[in-house]
Amino acid sequence: MSIITIGIVLFSTSCKDDEINLVSVEQNATITDQSVTEAYFNEAGDLSIQAFNTPTPNEIAGGRTNGTITITVEGDTRFNGAIVTLTTSGNDPLNPEGTITIDFGDGQTDPRGVVRKGIIIVNYKGLRFVPGSKTITTFDNYEVNGVGIEGTRTITTSSFSVTPALSVSFLVKDVDGKATFSDQTTITRNATHSHTITFGNTPGSTTWTVEGQASGKTRTEVEYIFLIERPLIFKTECVFKGFSMPSEGEALFTIGNLPVGLNYGDEGAACDNVVTVSINNGTQNITVNN
Repeated sequence: MSIITIGIVLFSTSCKDDEINLVSVEQNATITDQSVTEAYFNEAGDLSIQAFNTPTPNEIAGGRTNGTITITVEGDTRFNGAIVTLTTSGNDPLNPEGTITIDFGDGQTDPRGVVRKGIIIVNYKGLRFVPGSKTITTFDNYEVNGVGIEGTRTITTSSFSVTPALSVSFLVKDVDGKATFSDQTTITRNATHSHTITFGNTPGSTTWTVEGQASGKTRTEVEYIFLIERPLIFKTECVFKGFSMPSEGEALFTIGNLPVGLNYGDEGAACDNVVTVSINNGTQNITVNN
């Protein structure tokens, strides 16, 4: 499982009986809905990056493979059952461009029980990891667990470094995002983030650092802002152990005029799905289901 896929899914489990509930039922639902929306958009962006990084440089650039080919994304079970195709639209090896489609058809269920339907469309331009290269992700009747996802996510490579470790930074921008639930209520979303991937010596030692903010309206038409105050750190070692939450970082989630502080862990914190919530001068630890 990837690191930014289901990264900020919050409050999807009930509190222990002996804990004081600081958040009302309505506020809890609002936090859950926004968090699910955040997660599904992050996952769609992550799937687009995974698909974009799979073809060989020659396939991405066109060349002898110019046209449409089917590609296989190895090692990521979220792609199980999906048909992934690459169509190149140019033959300039220094400035390749084309389209990748990830088609889940009428529905595919991954090993964790997540159901995806419809198509993710990834338009790319430029060489991978080269500053200025980008992918633009859109959706065609795409759903995750019955929640429809719309909007445009643009991921632009901003920097590439090999010291002190191999790392790549991206600017991630969501425009006109919308999640539609089964009762046809919606959450809107616009966001600007920076993501930095730092590659370790083994797959389990790679980390993602996420900064920035998202804003929009809740299902009850209340304006919200989700502001990352201390960078969120996602670790592959935690994901491999079944913990999808960031292991470090803090955010301020403001619902209307109500500020809610979220603390995922201090520097060097162990892998877990616990977030400390601060509201109305009180704090409470919440254990979150994936």
